Amino acid sequence: MAKMGFSERMYLQYLRTKFKTIGKLSPSVAGKLAFNLFCTPYPKYKKTKAPAIFHQATKIAIQVTGGTTIKGYEWKPKKPNGKTVLICHGYASYFYKFDQYIQPLLKNGFRILGFDAPAHGQSEGKYINAAVYKDAVENIIKVCGPIDHFMGHSLGGLTLALVAESMPNQEAHKFVLIAPATKTTTSLESYFNMMHLSETVREGFFANLIKLTPLPITYFEADRALENYKGQVLWVHDQGDRVCPIKDLEKFRATAPENIKFLITKELGHNKVYKTPEIVEQIVSFLSA
Repeated sequence: MAKMGFSERMYLQYLRTKFKTIGKLSPSVAGKLAFNLFCTPYPKYKKTKAPAIFHQATKIAIQVTGGTTIKGYEWKPKKPNGKTVLICHGYASYFYKFDQYIQPLLKNGFRILGFDAPAHGQSEGKYINAAVYKDAVENIIKVCGPIDHFMGHSLGGLTLALVAESMPNQEAHKFVLIAPATKTTTSLESYFNMMHLSETVREGFFANLIKLTPLPITYFEADRALENYKGQVLWVHDQGDRVCPIKDLEKFRATAPENIKFLITKELGHNKVYKTPEIVEQIVSFLSA
C-alpha cells in the first residue's frame, strides 16, 4: 500500500472512529456504511485531460442495468483484421490510462473499445463492484459486439474472468488479465483490517453483500472463474504487487490448465505492470498472434 499523506491519515482515522462509534450503537448500520464505502471509488480521476489519441475516437454512451449511462470510445483501424478488443480499467481508475495500447492495437488491425466503468471517469453511477462491473461489460457486448478479445486490469481483470467462464465458443476468444484480484477474500480482509472493523460490523457488511447477490464471496475470484475456461489466457502479475498479492496466485499457477499462460514480472508493482512498454508489447503480441 502506498504511503499516506497527512490528510489521508486523518481521514482514515476519522473513518475508523466513525465505524467504531456507530458499530457500538448499530452494527448493521455500520456494516451498511462500510459496504457502501468499499464499493465507492475515490475520485482520483477527476479533471483529467484526454490523451491526444482520444480525440480521434468515436464517443459512445450506453445504458446499463438501473439506467446508469456509461461513456466509452471506439477506434477503427485503416486495415481491419476483423477482430475487436475491449479494455477494462481497474478500481478508482479510468480508461484514459490505457492510451499506450491504442496505437499498437490499431496498427495490428484491431477495432478497439474502452469504457469508464460505472462510478468512474465520465460515466454515471455511485458504486462499483465485480457484479456491477460484470453487468456493464455484458451490456457493452450486447450493444457494441461482437467482441473477440478482452483485456482488464485489477478489478477489471477479475470482472473479465467472471465474464469468461460463461462465454460461448471460448476457443475463439482471448483474455488478458493484468494483476487481477485473484482472491476477493484477501481484498476484503485488507479493507476490514485497515478500517479496524469489529466482528459485528463485518457481519453487517456481509448482510448487505447478501442483498446484492446470493453467491458466496469465494465466487468472485479470478482463479475459480478460470478453472474450466477453454480459451487462451495471458495472466500478467508482478511479484511485488501489494494490492493483489502474488501469493494468492501460487496454488492456481501450479495447477492451471495449459491454455492459461503466466507472465510474472519484477519490481513493477500493481500499476506499472500494465504501463511498461515491454509488457504492452507482449500483450499486443499475444492478442495479435
